[in-house]
Amino acid sequence: MAGGALKTLIRVHRFELDEKQRKLGNLLRFEASLENRKKLLAKRFKEEEEAAKTDQTAALTFGAYVDWHIEENKRVDRALEDARREIEAMRDEIRDAFREIKTLEIAQENREKKEQAEENRKMNATLDEIGLTLYRRNQKEEAENNDADDKKGDE
Repeated sequence: MAGGALKTLIRVHRFELDEKQRKLGNLLRFEASLENRKKLLAKRFKEEEEAAKTDQTAALTFGAYVDWHIEENKRVDRALEDARREIEAMRDEIRDAFREIKTLEIAQENREKKEQAEENRKMNATLDEIGLTLYRRNQKEEAENNDADDKKGDE
């Protein structure tokens, strides 16, 4: 996989992670609305109970209200349970997505380090070759100068 492909894969995973985080936010808001619904049901029950104590007509319908209230509470409780399961599942998915992204990022960093090391090795080899060529050239010139000096000294 080329370096660019890995970067693209990281971007795709981050996009998917963002989507999961948005989904989790929606689930958390839904959970909060269900909890709010439970509080409102409890408040309304108290109000209906007080009304049944003071009003005969309300007292006659209070039994039906209690049945409805119990069923509604059960429905909200089931919905809360389901929402909490979904929230936990989504958190697990988010943790997995973070782990996957981190793995890809580490792989990308390692690839970049390896490429940089290879580039440095090539650069050092080129510089060594240049240095060696200059050294040989200087040695050759010194030898030629020494030969020329020896020939002048012989004359």
